[in-house]
Amino acid sequence: MLSREEAEMKFRRITWLVVIGAVLALPIAAYAQEATLSGTVTDATGGVLPGVTVTATQEASGNTFTAVTNERGEYRLPMRVGPYRVTAELSGFNTINRTGLELLVGQEAVVNLQMAPSGVQETVTVTGEAPLVEVTQSKIGGNIDSRQMQELPVNGRNWMDLTQLAPGSRANAGTGNAGDDPLARGNGTYQINVDGQQVTSTLVISFGQPHFSRDAIGEFEYVSNRFDATQGRSSGIQVNAITRSGANTPAGTFSGYFRDDSLNAADFIAKHVIPYSDQQLSGTFGGPVKKDKIHYFGSYDYEREPKTFVFSTPYPAFNQDIHDIHVDKKALARLDFQISSRTHAMIRGSHGSNEQPHNPTYTGGAQRVPSASESNSLYWDQLQINLTQVLSPRALNEVKLGYAGFHYVQMPTGHWSDSPTGVGAGTPLIRLKGGLLIGQAHTLSPERIGQDVYSMRDDFTYSFSKGGRHVLRVGGEYLHYPQYVFFCNNCNPTIDATNGDIPANLVSLFPDINNADTWNLAPLSPITKTFLQGTGTFRFSNQREEGAAWVQDDWSVTPRLTLNLGLRYDIAYGLFAEGTAVPPFLPAGRPIQTDRVQPRPGFAFTVDNKTVIRGGFGKFYSEVSDQPSLWASAWSHQLHPQVLNDGRPDFASNPFNGPPGVPYSKTIPSFEQVQAKTCQATNGAPGCLRTAISSQLIRSDAQVPYSWQTSIGIQRQIGQTIGINADYVYEGQRHNVSNLANSNLNFNPATGLPLNYLVAANNPYPNFGQVAQIYTELRSNYHALQTSFSKRFSNRWQGTATYSLGFLKDADVCPPTAPPNVSPGYCGEYGYATTDQRHRAVFNGIWQLPYDIQLSGLYFYGSGQRLATSYGQDVLNSGQGTNARFRPDLTIVPRNNFVGAPLHRVDLRALKKMRLAGRTSVDGIFEVYNLFNHENYGAYVTSETAVNFGAPSFVSNVNYYARTVQLGFRFAF
Repeated sequence: MLSREEAEMKFRRITWLVVIGAVLALPIAAYAQEATLSGTVTDATGGVLPGVTVTATQEASGNTFTAVTNERGEYRLPMRVGPYRVTAELSGFNTINRTGLELLVGQEAVVNLQMAPSGVQETVTVTGEAPLVEVTQSKIGGNIDSRQMQELPVNGRNWMDLTQLAPGSRANAGTGNAGDDPLARGNGTYQINVDGQQVTSTLVISFGQPHFSRDAIGEFEYVSNRFDATQGRSSGIQVNAITRSGANTPAGTFSGYFRDDSLNAADFIAKHVIPYSDQQLSGTFGGPVKKDKIHYFGSYDYEREPKTFVFSTPYPAFNQDIHDIHVDKKALARLDFQISSRTHAMIRGSHGSNEQPHNPTYTGGAQRVPSASESNSLYWDQLQINLTQVLSPRALNEVKLGYAGFHYVQMPTGHWSDSPTGVGAGTPLIRLKGGLLIGQAHTLSPERIGQDVYSMRDDFTYSFSKGGRHVLRVGGEYLHYPQYVFFCNNCNPTIDATNGDIPANLVSLFPDINNADTWNLAPLSPITKTFLQGTGTFRFSNQREEGAAWVQDDWSVTPRLTLNLGLRYDIAYGLFAEGTAVPPFLPAGRPIQTDRVQPRPGFAFTVDNKTVIRGGFGKFYSEVSDQPSLWASAWSHQLHPQVLNDGRPDFASNPFNGPPGVPYSKTIPSFEQVQAKTCQATNGAPGCLRTAISSQLIRSDAQVPYSWQTSIGIQRQIGQTIGINADYVYEGQRHNVSNLANSNLNFNPATGLPLNYLVAANNPYPNFGQVAQIYTELRSNYHALQTSFSKRFSNRWQGTATYSLGFLKDADVCPPTAPPNVSPGYCGEYGYATTDQRHRAVFNGIWQLPYDIQLSGLYFYGSGQRLATSYGQDVLNSGQGTNARFRPDLTIVPRNNFVGAPLHRVDLRALKKMRLAGRTSVDGIFEVYNLFNHENYGAYVTSETAVNFGAPSFVSNVNYYARTVQLGFRFAF
């Protein structure tokens, strides 16, 4: 491990090395490759032909890419995606023209060419598409091509939802508050890359990601297992997307898409049609600045979505629907330059905002009330420059420079004139038995957090022959992350009122559920355990630095066997706020982790020219969100007294025993007063304040999570248009992040049961109350059979089908004080994990019918997904809250024992093209989502003591909506 000073010095060295490499490369650089074409040129006898000039011309832009075969007759071309015409020329031989070749993002296509001596016919033209099997790569995944991007029905038109179609996808819907996460357990397990730029926000991964218009994304690759060493900071998947670019022919589109509740079916939970509409307008335009050389593309997308959030608690008076208008804006501009056939460049900029008057993460459902909500506004800006040059037939260099800014603002929507925030926003949060929440659900709001990511990256590729053909890639990158933070951590108090049954007169205590001025909290005192109030400094800044280096050798040992040999190294400072102290739990000056070496070997064996067996294994370190460092900084500046119920009849409304008639906010002790009276400062004197750490303090022994991934499988091409894949995959997550609600806990050594942490003498740290910590000890194991069938477009249709049979297990994390005989009801039990899903099948297809009619659709099936289960009350006072699993008789609620109902969804789209003058046309579009109106649910009430246990809960993601109709048009010119 390196000390802080050594780590900073090492980062300075890495930074200068990358900067110097970039500067040296700039005079010779160009655009980043999106795909690769390689192969061998032979004569009619099979002899190799050195010196052949191979030129690939992209049909849309006229860009050309040229290479000359080496002494082994081999060529390699870094290229943009799209359809190509390939020409091979050598004096004394017929010129070969190969047409009909289309490359997808991330594809490494091998196309061998055969030339004959010159004769009467000087040019030979052949037509042939790129192979459907990759004979040199062992990674697992699939592509969503440009036709699928544009023509499949997608409710909400979020391009990220199309990741659900890829082989190996494990998402039933986009998760997070904006549906942006492509994995249900997404913390550090995915990375989103656009034009080679990492755009994933690490602030709070589930709170949203930068948006791109569906019409601005050209296509993407979804790598579900074992990506190579050039990619990192994900222990799960990579999504590699490219934006669209201009062509030689000026062209554009203007589209509109409209939904209205008059065409929708009744909501499954509300039992009536809920108010809803959506209007999306999108425009694109691209063309040449200089034919064949410079092209531009731009897009703008605007969405206005008046929507409704439904509440379904057991108390009808609280179930007041919330109506708001969500607005999403996205703009993008791109320039592409061909300086020569060996030199290209790309510059892209994007800007957007996603304004949600009510955050879907905290709005609606069966266990919350309307005052739980908050607004959530996200903003992002990006700039990317990609530069590449083919230096020689053997070498090319790529440089990427980027900026990605992302920040969000959140504000509680409830009202409380006496709010300690000073702005009258938010309410107290009251936790009740069974998991019901009254009041502000997100205890950090108001909140404003942002980050600016500056990135530099260099990739050098060199091809050579020694014991076979080698394609060697070496590179490095550096990312600088300044962060600015304000979050009002427990500025509004949290009341634990789970010490008894919910009062029968609960509704009368909250006359206006959205206005805490009307609330009568004192009658809750008999069932209140604790009262938590935050004090201190809520504004601070952080910084993190990340670097990486890699080497990847794709070694074709024989014409049939290719070894993919990768090695990656990552290092970072600031992931866990190493310089921050939170005594006595977290010392300052902790070393950074320097052992993040990741071997990634794999192989691809060609059985015949249409069958490949592939496999391998590797180690993959994850991205770490900013949460560990942000929370450590917060707790170093704050103190939160956790006051135990002293038996007063007004305790729940007056925990600090202020004089009668004095507003609550005036009774809160200042930070300095709390600091002087803490049990830590007074050595446990009578009347001292036990302070709590109520959320996510990183442990001093934290490690960066990683996974081991393994796969073995087969690819087979049938004819010219059909490909099938079948792979066994394994993913073993290690040292994953887990939030333990309370680690200030001892156990009965005889029974293994936790002791009552509210009794100070029972605890390892008697001067403290609850101590919630982030552990990096969670382990999980995923085994699956992943299969896919694909037919590329021919005979007027294309289709893709995927099926996965999967098993996911994990174990709860135990605190260090847990004895070997700890009760499995508390921790340590290994079994099926949340989000475990046995079967998943998806089909999508596009059919071009007569009379310019197109039909497309998809079918999604997912068997029931497993959810966490609890008793809904902490009967042992372990600090687990309503997530505890012990019943009063000490029997245990089975772990993750609730399995939701299967999901079935059919989405259908019909399009009629009406041709106008020249290339101008108008498409009329009719789409229907959840055609058969199957009841699909994304959440349930799983606390055993809840009155509505087992009931489905409202989720605002459109993938769970009842049947919805969308009408649209697309004007192309």
